[in-house]
Amino acid sequence: MNLESALIADARWAELERQPDLDWGLDAVTSRQEAVDFLLHFENRLCVYSAYVEKLYSRYSFVVPEEEHGSITILPDERAWHDIFHEIPADAVLPTGAHILPGEVLGATGLYMKVPGEHRLSSSRELPFHAGLRLLIQRFRARGEQFLPVLAKGDLREYESRMPSLHLHRIDLRRLGRKSRLEVENIKGAIAEHLIGLFRPR
Repeated sequence: MNLESALIADARWAELERQPDLDWGLDAVTSRQEAVDFLLHFENRLCVYSAYVEKLYSRYSFVVPEEEHGSITILPDERAWHDIFHEIPADAVLPTGAHILPGEVLGATGLYMKVPGEHRLSSSRELPFHAGLRLLIQRFRARGEQFLPVLAKGDLREYESRMPSLHLHRIDLRRLGRKSRLEVENIKGAIAEHLIGLFRPR
C-alpha cells in the first residue's frame, strides 16, 4: 500500500472536518433557472456514480437542456482517466436519506442538510451543511465506518421543483472486496478532495 496516498487521504478528511460553515447567499429559489444554478454549485464537487457501467466519476459536467422541461445530463470527462474508478458494484452504493438543500427553503441562508434520524422512529434534523456533514461523519465513525458521500442517478430528480435538493448516496467500503487497499485509499481521497471543494469559492 502506498503510505503517501493514505496520508494524503487522511489529511483531506482532517481538513474537511475543520472547515467553517458554508455561507452562500442564495436568493429564494422561485424559478427553474435558480434551481439549476443551485445544482451547478455541485459540479465536480461531489463524485457521481453510474450503476450502468459501475464507475465512479470525479470529473464531469452538467449538461442543462435549453428547453424548459428536460433532464440534466451528467457528462463524464473520459479524458480524466485517473479520476475514474472502475468496477464499483452497485450494491456498494447505498442511499443515505440525507439531502442537501438551500437554506432559503428553511428561511435561512447558506447550505443546509436534512439528516435522517439514527433510528427509524426518530425524526430527521435540518442543520447547516457543515454541522450535518460532521454529524454524519461522526455517526458512521462510531459504527467503525467512513461516510463517503456521492451522487447517483436519480439524485437530481427534484431540480425543476421550487425547492431543489440533492439526495446523497454513499460508498460502503466493506462491499469493495475486490479492490486493493491502495485503490480504496484513492477512492476515499478523491471523494474527500472534491467534497472540500464545496467550501472553496468558484
